[in-house]
Amino acid sequence: MLKLSPQAAAAHAANRVGGPDQPACHAPFTSMYFDQFGNVLACCINTIQTLGSYPAQNLSEIWSGQSARKLRAALAAGDFSLGCHDCHSSISSGNFNAVNAMFDQQVVDTPPEWVDENPPVAEDQRDQWPRMLEFALSTRCNLTCTMCSGYFSSAIRKADGLEPLPEVYGDEFVTELRPFLEHVTDVRFYGGEPFLAPVNFAILEVLCQVNPSCKVSITTNGTIWNQRVQQIVEVLKPTIVVSIDAFTADGFESIRVGANRDKVFANLEQFSQVEGCKVSLAVCAMRQNVHEIPELVRFANLNSLHLGFNVVRYPQDHSLSSATAEELSEAIALWEALLQEQWSLDAPQLSQAGQENLRRIEGILSEARGWLAATADQTPGLEIRSSSASAARDRRRDWMELLSKLAATTYSSDAVLTEAAFELELTQVLAEFDQKVAPQDRAGQLALAIAEFSDRSLVSAELDRFDQLAATLATSAVTPRIRLMTGLPPALIAQGVINLDPKVLAARFDSFFPPERNHP
Repeated sequence: MLKLSPQAAAAHAANRVGGPDQPACHAPFTSMYFDQFGNVLACCINTIQTLGSYPAQNLSEIWSGQSARKLRAALAAGDFSLGCHDCHSSISSGNFNAVNAMFDQQVVDTPPEWVDENPPVAEDQRDQWPRMLEFALSTRCNLTCTMCSGYFSSAIRKADGLEPLPEVYGDEFVTELRPFLEHVTDVRFYGGEPFLAPVNFAILEVLCQVNPSCKVSITTNGTIWNQRVQQIVEVLKPTIVVSIDAFTADGFESIRVGANRDKVFANLEQFSQVEGCKVSLAVCAMRQNVHEIPELVRFANLNSLHLGFNVVRYPQDHSLSSATAEELSEAIALWEALLQEQWSLDAPQLSQAGQENLRRIEGILSEARGWLAATADQTPGLEIRSSSASAARDRRRDWMELLSKLAATTYSSDAVLTEAAFELELTQVLAEFDQKVAPQDRAGQLALAIAEFSDRSLVSAELDRFDQLAATLATSAVTPRIRLMTGLPPALIAQGVINLDPKVLAARFDSFFPPERNHP
């Protein structure tokens, strides 16, 4: 099990909307998140414990299935071990605006009459119908953002000379989804770029017919404003979340490659002019834009816009957690000065939205202080941080090798994989990293591991061993060594062994360690 410390649990409970008597996270009880591969998740972060897979299962089976029940039971017991490691880390560091905070607010905001009409299912206290649906159905995109990969942007795949990813969702999906849309209270669209995907427009048009009063949120890169978009926005009056990672044109266009900063800000104004349409901003907080964040906060506060932060964790050369002590110290000083400046303002200069924005900055600041403290604990002489794309690709090869070895470990003949035995085996595996292995050999071993995953069905005992492997990785004494060598959290290493879908496995590789790209 992976639980919060008593101190962290008490602080978390004190900072939660809705009071302390709640599961650690509401997501699997209330929400379904559909990714571009057909995986159905509880949220965008937990890709380890999926709820199910479309079209292999129908939507009702997924919502009431064993995998979903297992995650609900864990979180009801305060156990974060089934893929919720990122939120556990954020909450433990004092950042209470982690992903699960969104689901707390969503539960509080649900109309009481909806709860009366849809009482929870006694079996596991889930909603009869999910009250929130999140869609990241397509990778169609017109930008090649530096922190993104071809598994999330078709433009990047095109630039890399790759074919577009197949699209899983079509008319049959929209038809099956219709009764869910009739009951939902909150629908959110992500990308790719949502306004480029036909399936998103099909869903939006159904919503216009059957549930026009539900809350809709669309996260867009802000490059598209046309008549069709305007018509949808005028009917549904959604919240438009515009991704803006820098305020200056140079900073903006160097990160969101292919976008024109001034056009995006002009489109932001177009959305703002639609009656009933709310506009907010989303910022990817990363090493490349720490000096842009203060001006973005000032802009948002001046215009009373909500500003959300996604803390970039991968690719590692973008992640603040891999920044140097000097970088982190500069960022902390900059953000502390911003907070002092902004909190000194009086209403109406600092609106309610502005106050919430500053509290989000305080959450990221708390994490940054933790990362700075961690830099003092690094093992001398051992390169932990990945400071370049080249170093990241080297670590990718090491990760592939480790994955293959872990796969072999899980298929060993031992009847029981005890933690002590696993640590012994894993220590031996890690020791082999000191010897250079030819890249082609590593690739071959990876191919064998993927082939075994994809070509055979696992018996119950083997599935139990995969579960045990995940739990062991989350708590094992050798896990710090894995993190030093691969730069990955233990949960994601476990995912590589547990997840049987080679497409997802490959997507995670390129998300962590993106191929080098030459931008115009």
